[in-house]
Amino acid sequence: MTNDNMNKVKEIIENEDSRNPLSDNEIAQRLSILRETVSNCRCELKILNSRERRKPAIIDAIKSIKTKDVDINLKLLTFNLNRLGFDVSKNYVSKILNDCDNNNNSPETNEDLQEYNSNNSFSKLVGFDGSLKKCITRAIASISYPPFGLPTLIIGESGTGKTLFAEFMYRYALQQKIVKENAPFKVLNCADYGDNPQLLLSILYGHKKGSFTGADNDTVGLVENANNGVLFLDEIHRLPPKGQEMLFSLLDRGQFRRLGETSNERKVNIFFIGATTENIDSSLLVSFRRRIPMLITVPSLNVRPIRERIQLINSFFQEECNRINCKIFIDGKIIKTFALKNYRGNVGQLRSEIQVVCANAYVENINNIKGEMNIGFNEILYNNFFGDETNSNNNSLSEINISLNDNVFIPKINDNNIIKDTKYSLPEDIYVKIEEKYNELKKLHMSLDEMNKILWIFILDNFNKIGSDSKESSDFNDLDNFKYIISDKIIVILENFLKNLKLKYPNKTINKRLILNLGMHINEAIKRIRFNSEIYNPNIIYIKEKIKVEFNLACELVIELEKEEKVKIPEDETCFIAMYIKELLKTKHKKDKIGLIILCHGKVATEMVNVVNKLMDVDFPIAIDMPLDVSPSKIFEKTIEISKILNNGGGILFLSDMGSLINVGDIVNKRTGIETRTIDRVDLLTVLDAVRKVYIAEESLDDIYYSLINSKYKVPMVSFNDSKKPSALIAMCLTGRGIAIKIRDELAAKYEDVSIINLGLLDDDLNQNIDNLKKKYNIVAIVGTINPGIDGIKFIPFDDNFIKDNKNYFDCILKQKHYYNLKNLLNEDLIMLDLKCKSKQEVIKKICMLLFNKGYVKKEYLNSVLERENLNSTYFKGNIGIPHGLAVYLNTSCLVFATMKDEIVWDEDGRKVKFICIPAINNNDSDAVTDLFKMLKQPEIVSGLLAAKSQSEFINIIQNTNL
Repeated sequence: MTNDNMNKVKEIIENEDSRNPLSDNEIAQRLSILRETVSNCRCELKILNSRERRKPAIIDAIKSIKTKDVDINLKLLTFNLNRLGFDVSKNYVSKILNDCDNNNNSPETNEDLQEYNSNNSFSKLVGFDGSLKKCITRAIASISYPPFGLPTLIIGESGTGKTLFAEFMYRYALQQKIVKENAPFKVLNCADYGDNPQLLLSILYGHKKGSFTGADNDTVGLVENANNGVLFLDEIHRLPPKGQEMLFSLLDRGQFRRLGETSNERKVNIFFIGATTENIDSSLLVSFRRRIPMLITVPSLNVRPIRERIQLINSFFQEECNRINCKIFIDGKIIKTFALKNYRGNVGQLRSEIQVVCANAYVENINNIKGEMNIGFNEILYNNFFGDETNSNNNSLSEINISLNDNVFIPKINDNNIIKDTKYSLPEDIYVKIEEKYNELKKLHMSLDEMNKILWIFILDNFNKIGSDSKESSDFNDLDNFKYIISDKIIVILENFLKNLKLKYPNKTINKRLILNLGMHINEAIKRIRFNSEIYNPNIIYIKEKIKVEFNLACELVIELEKEEKVKIPEDETCFIAMYIKELLKTKHKKDKIGLIILCHGKVATEMVNVVNKLMDVDFPIAIDMPLDVSPSKIFEKTIEISKILNNGGGILFLSDMGSLINVGDIVNKRTGIETRTIDRVDLLTVLDAVRKVYIAEESLDDIYYSLINSKYKVPMVSFNDSKKPSALIAMCLTGRGIAIKIRDELAAKYEDVSIINLGLLDDDLNQNIDNLKKKYNIVAIVGTINPGIDGIKFIPFDDNFIKDNKNYFDCILKQKHYYNLKNLLNEDLIMLDLKCKSKQEVIKKICMLLFNKGYVKKEYLNSVLERENLNSTYFKGNIGIPHGLAVYLNTSCLVFATMKDEIVWDEDGRKVKFICIPAINNNDSDAVTDLFKMLKQPEIVSGLLAAKSQSEFINIIQNTNL
């Protein structure tokens, strides 16, 4: 073997992941040498094999886990090890534990672990086993040093948690009985009195009567009050030189004098801690520094590992959750945004920003009777968190992408029990949902039969969606992990039930993730039964008839639950459990279900739906009749409320007959934001086809809509790509000058915003012309008298009734929703140059008035922008202001730019702004936000925009910018 191979093997092993060391075979593959060569090199280097190299890391991890839960079972221990990055099985962990016991090195009895268990006050600090480990080791040494500890100085940037660390040192001293149980912990922030040194020294040491003007009595200072305890001086660099010198005798001999005393030496027993954000070599006396032997440097947030940042973020969200006593659901991307941000203010800034986000979300949800709030992309935009650069590398990005699932925080959960990097989005209580929808329907004065039908469709949609919103994970396979949510008795019963299901259905793939949902549901059901709350299931007969097998299984489960919980479970609840079991046995979940509503004048809708239900044995289409003597506005209000209830994420398809009802989809969409499509001139065949397509539920709302339009109007289906290019139609005949011009004129009269180009089949360069047009336009279709057979472009034949018969079809393919980037949103009408305003409020009002008058925003948008400004400054580096409001008040995405004639003061810090942009952008168009901030970070681009003399010049600068 060569020295070169030896060195390479050694280098790879030194840099491997200690949690999962490389086997000899894996190393051989990396170096393209024989496995035997690797083994020989390793033996020569006296390096253990991969299994033995991994043992110390696993044992350390087990010790760390057991400091939090000494009695942790094997399953949960294995689960936690895998979450830490160890790829291990329960059998392997069991063997490690046995080996430790046999070697008298059990994690339960190991001396190091005993020390950690005794240090569990520090173990509550995020990073106690990571970035703060050295700090804690020094702190323990300092506190434990006889007779009463070593004077200690904590160094670190502002907001790193120096005060909190000092408090944990005090807790450790109490825990180890180094100080008495009621020992004082006195804190003084020297910066509070930095401008009045005499007052600072008086507060610290006390004073003698008459020692200075106003000293009317003898006064005890903090030093005396801290006797036999801890004295913590924060911002100690603000202590004047005289004050530092006065500490000499205190630190050296435990003696001091009050101000004004000349001979009376007072004796105290104090453990001293100081803290500073400054360079100690330049801010403290050399003679003072020498008297503080122990220095502890707390790391800044930006150098701490991503795992710790996520833990801190989760702990702060849990604090806010407990404070407002409200469930908080958070988009996983928000956690990523916080974790990757560069924080100049460290942990303090992170906590502050999380509080601002929660406060804003709380205001938006203040009337939410569910006691929960959701935090997503909109809150991040609203609070201007895009402006700071991120602090990340490839390792942190790959690590955080593992934790991108949505998070939930539940009020008052014990921090020791909650899994900090939680990935569990817990289901809402189905009973609460039903009650809410029932009360909403009652307000519409509907009959009981109508309400029951709508409620039943609502329940089916919810069950269809359970468990389908995230991938199945091993996290959900062990119910023991959820003891803080589900009672122990129910967990045992469900584990046995799951085993029996596997025996009965060995060939079925059981959706284990739904066991958690079922467990939580049963837990809530038993609470309701004990409080005599009503459990209402609107279709017991259907469940007992249609899913008999699942109902019988539910009855078996109910018998066990009644026996253990000593309650009588009603049949309504048994039917709910049967529905969960039905979902458990599904191997594949469908997409979000599409709502289907039929609206017609008279009683036609009800009759058609009755026929469809009997023919197809379904019960999900909803019929809304419009009696001839009822105002359309009442029907629309009823439809809007029903749409809110039926919407399950997939949107709603409306089938209507005529008149005002053909606008129902647009009305519902504008009032609720629900995606809708409407097909008019409905007939029974169209309803049957729609029901069939919705029941299959493998297609999107648009797919079903276009397919039905295609069948109804006999037009070849046109595929539509989400293109950034403008749409165009080609009108074609033999020469391009006869019928083609007629086609162009008819289409242009109906679609003013669409380019209509006429071409002739006999043109020599037809194919080249079409290729050139493709570069500029998104060619939707060719309309004409002869099919040119162009690959990739659909041909639609033209006749005298073409527009009349196909208008709905063209409406849908030519008015598709586009997602915008920055350059798509530029509009000369929204560029204001050399604006003259005296204040921020004036310019915001002027810009918002422009947006409202042009129909881009709702009237509430102005207030949302002003409220946002009151929360936090929207100043962006480079003298730029980026005010913005809530996306819920937008009609259409747009960007407004304004350059100021004179700079205006933007915030309380006196920062001034010359350039202003309001990104009035929907969540779907977030690419535009990214482009905007890329542009604003380029000073030369901003300078060019400020110098632009016209709107067209302004737009040209942006269009030519490389984003």
